[in-house]
Amino acid sequence: MANDNEVKKDLTLNSKFLPAEIANIDGGSEVYSLEDEFVKTRKNKNWLVFIIVLVFILLIIAFVSVFTYYTGEKDKNIDISITEFNDLRLKEILNSSRLAENNIQIRNNELQSLIVEMKNKILEINNRYLVRENAILDKGMSPSASRERIQELKNAEKSEINGVRAQYEAKISEKRSQISRIQAEKRAEELKLEKAKKESGNIGDENKVYAMKMKSLSDSSQSGLAAMADYYNRYINYLILRYNPVFSTADFKSNIDKNSKKNEVKNLRDYDELFQKENVISRKRFDDLRLKIGEHDMLVQRLIGVGYENSVPPALRSIDNLSSSIVNDYENLWFGLVSTVRLKNSQIEDYKTALDAVLKERPESGYIISAENPSKISIHINRLLTVKEGGTGLVFRTDDKYIGQIEFYRTADGMKAKVVSLAGSNRMRPFDRILIKVK
Repeated sequence: MANDNEVKKDLTLNSKFLPAEIANIDGGSEVYSLEDEFVKTRKNKNWLVFIIVLVFILLIIAFVSVFTYYTGEKDKNIDISITEFNDLRLKEILNSSRLAENNIQIRNNELQSLIVEMKNKILEINNRYLVRENAILDKGMSPSASRERIQELKNAEKSEINGVRAQYEAKISEKRSQISRIQAEKRAEELKLEKAKKESGNIGDENKVYAMKMKSLSDSSQSGLAAMADYYNRYINYLILRYNPVFSTADFKSNIDKNSKKNEVKNLRDYDELFQKENVISRKRFDDLRLKIGEHDMLVQRLIGVGYENSVPPALRSIDNLSSSIVNDYENLWFGLVSTVRLKNSQIEDYKTALDAVLKERPESGYIISAENPSKISIHINRLLTVKEGGTGLVFRTDDKYIGQIEFYRTADGMKAKVVSLAGSNRMRPFDRILIKVK
């Protein structure tokens, strides 16, 4: 029946959770034997697990043994060399010294670049103001106006240059400080290197690598030197133009073309005794003037021999020719004046002789020649009379008309007189008579 089957099924499931004694409650009980159980267990052993574990243990033992043997043999074969350690130390010091040298070279290149850059800017300012100065000089302004305007330009130029210098001086000073610091470090490393070299041998082939690095730095330095050379070439051109200008204006070119092609020769005359007689110039002053002319010629000829460029040589020749021409003109001038003075003196002497002839026949001692200046009256006294300085004379217009009194004094031009007193409102006139009391 269906229900019977279900009952049987429940009995089967319940038996899984009940001990055997209960299941076999009607049967006899089994006796548990420990020895029998051990025998059963020995028969159920898994030998594969034992084999795997054993192999693993053996592998570990073998690895440890081999490693221990290898390291032991390696330790036996190590040759500890003090020289190798010294070589490493030497290389380290050498590399440090080379690094310092490289840094010095790099900083020097940077320093030179800054200096060249600063100099180029200053040179640009110089060239700009030189053009402006030459333009002022070519305008033909008065010397004072030219000097004033050029001085203004020089002040402005100096101000601009100072600004450029201030802009670069801080950078240049910093670079120089860096170089000084690195040089001090390099000297310290070199001392270590010298000491290490005594304790070790060769460095190796690292010098080749170092040489390549230094060649690169040297190429960079050569580039800086080329820039410096270019600056100096342009600076030389500036100096040449500065001190060997080109006179391009029409007035200057005409002046040079006209005077540089002449060949003036100075014609100096001898000293004339009339100079001394007329108290014009002493022989010493005359000789000094001749000496100055000679010194001027010496300086000009020396400058001509320098070998200047551009407009300077023809300008110097023009100066020399103009100077010679001016000297010759003045020589002719004073020679003509001497001849004129000599002629005038001859005429004056004729008048004096005539007056002396008149005075011989009349009782007066002399005449008033000119009384325009009462303190410096020109007179003519009879040459037969001796007149002392400080002496006095009476002045008459006619025999009985008294004019006044005068006092004599000596000058480089001869004896003169000055008014001491006048009678009333009278004034002295030319050819008033002079009467000297002879004691």
